[in-house]
Amino acid sequence: MDWRRAKTLLILAFLILDSFLFYQFWTSRSHDLEVGQQNMGTSSSLQDVLKAKNIQLAIEPPTDMPEMHYLNVRYENFEMRLVSKLPNQNSRWEGHVFESRFIRNLPSPLTMMKSEVQKTFSEHILYFEDYKVDSMVQYPEKLVYFQQWEGYPLFGATLELNHNDQKVMGYRQAYFQVVNKGSGKKVISSLTALRTLIENGMIAYGETVHAIELGYFGHTYDAEIQVIAPVWRIVHGTNQVHYINAITGVMEKTPSLQKKE
Repeated sequence: MDWRRAKTLLILAFLILDSFLFYQFWTSRSHDLEVGQQNMGTSSSLQDVLKAKNIQLAIEPPTDMPEMHYLNVRYENFEMRLVSKLPNQNSRWEGHVFESRFIRNLPSPLTMMKSEVQKTFSEHILYFEDYKVDSMVQYPEKLVYFQQWEGYPLFGATLELNHNDQKVMGYRQAYFQVVNKGSGKKVISSLTALRTLIENGMIAYGETVHAIELGYFGHTYDAEIQVIAPVWRIVHGTNQVHYINAITGVMEKTPSLQKKE
């Protein structure tokens, strides 16, 4: 074997490998710098828009961009065997919405310790432990809770407590059973969602943005299985709420407890 020739070939191979690795490193670094500059430009231009429209941010916009899924869900039917065990109330159905009025009013959760709230209302409302109160929006004569799933609110699955004079007279409730989920996709940034609202004139001059949070919402239609999407919920002005699809970036309508015809 010609060792001198073999040595030369090995040296050339290492040089070629080193050149390739350096090229890969430089390409990756250049891409990272370009992305960073684009992000800085996006943030900077959004700051210009906020300043021009005198829009204030009362919160720090979330920076997380997790992978989320479209969910297939079905409405809970609130079976009679479960409903019949609930004390102190008269109940009825409005499509997928369960409505009940207490025979004797319950004290307001606002006047109770957290442990007392859970104990009292879990005895009177199915799945109460799965809901979390909406602390960012003030509603007239009611307290609103959203069902939680894996730490995210399901904005279409709402529990509304009829609330007046520090008493709860009854409630309206929708609840989702999650059937399965689709493949995961990384969500758009909260700043992108915010800019979409501003550019569409949904946030007026001089308003304040009070909250931006991730959750799920979907339009209700006449089918057993519903599809709900990841959304950014943005609260601004005086109890103004808008939803941006966190995958596609399009605006969604505001959810409500609607009667299914």
